[in-house]
Amino acid sequence: MAFTVVHPVHSQELWGIVEVSEVIHTGSIIAIDGTAPVCGLEVMDVAAGAANVTNLDIPLGVVTGNNDSASNKTYDTSGEYVTAASTWHDKTTQFQGSEGPMAYGVTGAMVSYIPITPETVIRGPIRQAAIGTALTVSTVNSTTTGHSTGVGATFSTMACTSVIGLATVYFRTGLNQGQYRVVETAHATTHTWTPGLPADVVPGDTAVIANVRAQGTSRAYIDSLGVYIDGSAALTSNYLLIDVIRLDLSVAGDEYVEFRFNPINFNMIDRFDTS
Repeated sequence: MAFTVVHPVHSQELWGIVEVSEVIHTGSIIAIDGTAPVCGLEVMDVAAGAANVTNLDIPLGVVTGNNDSASNKTYDTSGEYVTAASTWHDKTTQFQGSEGPMAYGVTGAMVSYIPITPETVIRGPIRQAAIGTALTVSTVNSTTTGHSTGVGATFSTMACTSVIGLATVYFRTGLNQGQYRVVETAHATTHTWTPGLPADVVPGDTAVIANVRAQGTSRAYIDSLGVYIDGSAALTSNYLLIDVIRLDLSVAGDEYVEFRFNPINFNMIDRFDTS
């Protein structure tokens, strides 16, 4: 599972050339290289700086497929992908399926994608630093903070060190199973939140935490292949800004977030040297 568009603004799918030597997976977030623009699409570079301020890439689309012929399809643990050669000249590799202004009979890699705008709602898997790794399930320790009033707990090792107001804990077992709370602490194991949970937090209860808000504007870090959100990333120096619509941490290995890219991701004015 990689990124998918759940509420598109543009229903059409477009085709684009893949940048020379680039590898792009189906479900990747793609962009044009903002710092060294060349012909072709690439996986959007990982965030650099707060709100990606030092990276000029703007989200362009979510990849839905490629023009590799059936006999040339390639896959890895992140799913189907296509690799662009260094040149289209004198190539005999068979490609198929591409549409649009490009002439039929192309001799190079292309991908189809759904365009992204600030209103496009995207679903992205949340993983712990690797595509096949679910968030760590943590257990409430015997000594807890705020457990008797439902406003806090001390856990075993969790998936991340939280950022205050930007991480969410979800209870998997116990009397508070199914409850989400945005944490008000910056810590790896000890957390507090408001409002209090319906029941006491009891040693042995289990929960997961991800560095993503349950709703609203949040920080996020997308991996280098552009196929998942890293729920364990530190998010103190390098991150994107997203607007969370829905966060679901209920199923191990299927944790996901539905979000829009915050409009700041589409604004280059403050990033270009206009002097």
